Amino acid sequence: MMKDATIPELKIGSSALPRKTSAVKCGLAFGPRGPSLAAALPLKIEIEGLRLLSPTQIRELLTCRRSIEEVKMLIEEEADPTFIYQGDLSLDGKDFRLVDLYYGYQETETVLRANVAEIGGRGGIRSSEMMGHVVGRIETREKPLGAGGEGLGNLVIKEGALRGRYRVRLDPPPKEGSL
Repeated sequence: MMKDATIPELKIGSSALPRKTSAVKCGLAFGPRGPSLAAALPLKIEIEGLRLLSPTQIRELLTCRRSIEEVKMLIEEEADPTFIYQGDLSLDGKDFRLVDLYYGYQETETVLRANVAEIGGRGGIRSSEMMGHVVGRIETREKPLGAGGEGLGNLVIKEGALRGRYRVRLDPPPKEGSL
């Protein structure tokens, strides 16, 4: 026999959110050292989506006495889920956090817009106090694979050894079945 249990609000927080790796993008940043391929810096962007669920939604799913597997399946099958995104950027081996990140479709392109912040405090903690201060901004636009999959954008770093304006070129995603 199952007992009814109250689900405390504190237990249902951001740590309970289902996470999904949305994108990993690699490419090159051409900037202060010149436009040649030899002067380009390696760039990697990782974006993770966090599905937003209210405590009420979770409570409703759990009070129906479903198994965890059923709850997970129902969450994944939600028709129009809401995600917030967080991410990381690595430029020439130096890591940054992407904050205030927008990742979505505009017309026929996939757009990424974010502030670039130093990693402060304990690197694994993702709280506003631990982000470090904003040192730049990135914006990229990618065409669909059928239109070449080309990704172009701009990156500005305002402080530090990598300070400068960069033109970003992202590698096209691999074609399906080519991995």
